[in-house]
Amino acid sequence: MSILSDSLLLKDIHLHLKASNPPDALEEIIASFRSDRRVRDWEKLRSALIANSGRETSGECAGKMLLHHARTESVTALILAAGRRDGGLISSGPGNQARLVFVAIIPEAMNNEYLRILGAIARVCREEDHLKALLEAGDQNQFLSQLEQGCRQ
Repeated sequence: MSILSDSLLLKDIHLHLKASNPPDALEEIIASFRSDRRVRDWEKLRSALIANSGRETSGECAGKMLLHHARTESVTALILAAGRRDGGLISSGPGNQARLVFVAIIPEAMNNEYLRILGAIARVCREEDHLKALLEAGDQNQFLSQLEQGCRQ
């Protein structure tokens, strides 16, 4: 298993988000962390993500994906989650109807792995073929497989 598949569990891949805006999508995605054994304190995890939510990263992937992230001691390991909304998320910025949302939470001590994973996810979403494969993945296994494949290249 890779760091990616150890950190992004199938239960945390949400391919049919109901939320139509970024804050609600974040809440919908992180709800599955409530019962996650890797989470020491769900409320602190949520607070850290909410505090950083105004700084979600789209960068070179504007209009394609959002990446929410936080460092907190409320988790015992790197935890990832992903969400997809076919119609895109309505955002205040022009042309920012991202269809993918990634969430990364990491303990303070895991700098290198965290930065490597975030960079790989951003790279995958910039490449049209990989992005298309993620947007068309039929189930969580296929989504994770496509993401892992893209991260390896």
